[in-house]
Amino acid sequence: MAIGRRILFVENRYRTYFWEEMANRLEKDGHEIYFIVENHAFVPKRKNVYVIPYPVRKNLNEINSRIEFEKIKCSDRAINYFELTSSNHYEYYYEQIKAYIIKIKPDIVFGESTAFHELLTIEICKGDNILYLHPSSCRYPVGRFSFYKYDTLEPYGGSEEVLSEMNAMEIVNNIVRRAIVPDYMKKKKVKFSTRYARLKELIKLTLAYYGGERYDTPSPIVKYFLEKRKKQNILRWNELANNQLKKIELSVFKILYPLQMQPEANLDVWGRKCNNQLQVIKNIIQETDERIYLVVKPNPKSKYELSSELIDYIQQEERIIVVHHDVRMNEIFPKVDMVITVTGTITMECIWANKPVVTLVRTLYNDVANAIFLEKFNDLQLCIDMVRKNEFPCIDDKQKVAFLNRITRTSFAGMPYEINMDENNLEQCKIAFEKVLQV
Repeated sequence: MAIGRRILFVENRYRTYFWEEMANRLEKDGHEIYFIVENHAFVPKRKNVYVIPYPVRKNLNEINSRIEFEKIKCSDRAINYFELTSSNHYEYYYEQIKAYIIKIKPDIVFGESTAFHELLTIEICKGDNILYLHPSSCRYPVGRFSFYKYDTLEPYGGSEEVLSEMNAMEIVNNIVRRAIVPDYMKKKKVKFSTRYARLKELIKLTLAYYGGERYDTPSPIVKYFLEKRKKQNILRWNELANNQLKKIELSVFKILYPLQMQPEANLDVWGRKCNNQLQVIKNIIQETDERIYLVVKPNPKSKYELSSELIDYIQQEERIIVVHHDVRMNEIFPKVDMVITVTGTITMECIWANKPVVTLVRTLYNDVANAIFLEKFNDLQLCIDMVRKNEFPCIDDKQKVAFLNRITRTSFAGMPYEINMDENNLEQCKIAFEKVLQV
């Protein structure tokens, strides 16, 4: 057991409750625990907590002198979705976080790669050669998670567990048949208690906003109109889909593009260079000939990626087929010839189903022969030609098992989220944290 490590957790709203549980357990094992907090509504009640004061006007700097800031702006949900008009708070928070890290001298930092202050922390950690890990679901196998390095999808450490070939193939076949889906895709029943908890959450976030947290929390008015537009756009989308029911049956070459939910680190951060999905869709249309149709399936939990601008463009483009929210993936998947995605879970499903798939960001999935990384959009036609000529790579069962076991080896049992705080899960997660501390 690694004793005496100095561990820093970075507050992330309700995720902080889970961090606290891990902190309490790791502290009992002899580790020294610290917290940095941006949102004052989520201050852990423990020692060694550093709360960043909210900036006042004189702290704000319109000149963003650091190269890292431009990259962070591309992923900043407040700027991209919540109508925050400036990043003039970056320098203040950078200096505050930097000073705390110099003072704490952490051996390792745990946090998400979602909010601006986490992305600033990541850049500071990179510069200071401090390991920053983001525990997050590895999607498959279900009930497992990996520790991803900094702001990437590169896993760090792992359980080194290996599934038997028979067990692995059973899981693979169930994934291909969609008998199992990732934990985050499972529909949850909405109960009175859920609605009550959501109301409490809205009140807490609203109070936080008026208390000074303006940089990761939208104003109540902005949030109201965002949600109103979201509902309107979902209705518009589904009406458009209802008018295109027969287009999916056309005997043409069809590419599936599943929209990824935004804001979400999966696309906004891990898929940063392609996180403008309207532009991605335009590029696909531009780089394919008139015989190619693009099937666009919405995320079942659509948020702000379903913009008015996106729908306006799709309405004008004859070669785009819109899929209704009620249509399940297993209804669409057999009807398309190929899939293109940025960082979607669909990549893993295509690998095991031997469905041709190209990704717009390189990850470990592209180490498998039948998942091609598309470096440039103008190479897309080459991939399409490979599919048409039956030259797109396929893998055998042995390779499918090897891919599943690679994910299994680099992940751990458990769900590292505040929605699953039962003792068994927390203990599994704590074991995983201890293991990466030994790497």
